[in-house]
Amino acid sequence: MVRYALIVLGVVLGLSVFFATRPVPKPPIPPQGVHLENVSLTLYPEQDPQAKWRFRAKEVVQDPGSRESKVTGLEEAARYVGNRLDLRLSAPEVTIDRNDNLRAPYATVEILKGCLKVELGEPGGPPVSIDQRSGFAAPRVRISSPTYSASGVNFTSDFAIEQIRWGDPAWKFYDYPPGQTPPCTIKDGG
Repeated sequence: MVRYALIVLGVVLGLSVFFATRPVPKPPIPPQGVHLENVSLTLYPEQDPQAKWRFRAKEVVQDPGSRESKVTGLEEAARYVGNRLDLRLSAPEVTIDRNDNLRAPYATVEILKGCLKVELGEPGGPPVSIDQRSGFAAPRVRISSPTYSASGVNFTSDFAIEQIRWGDPAWKFYDYPPGQTPPCTIKDGG
């Protein structure tokens, strides 16, 4: 009987040592950050206190580690200066970094003053950025208005498209009879 008790004790001790030396699996870490759906978001950039951005999107995910917010399913994005609409932005997604700057895979911007459509980057290309202090930066750009179109590479510009720096610019101007200018096709533009 003592023999069986010693065998059982040995098995219990052996199993205890075996289980004590095995690594304990860590529980899965739940996703952190904020996940919002069907969102209206207003961004007040610290670097440009006169401006504010308004977004409507299907989803916003905020990552506390990088302090970035990814806005997807963008339904509306617009920049206001004061209370006046300055430009509209469309992009497949926008990332807002910790300095309130925007990054997108590519984007189209409609600037109301001057009736400009600005296509920044292209699908599959390097991302484009919108810096709240300095404006747009893109590897490629196409600009169109009722009176001209232009394209170039390594593009940077302020929000008004007045201080442009780019490589290989190509311009095309449209001729109209004196006194006639085609209408602006951008909603509320001109």
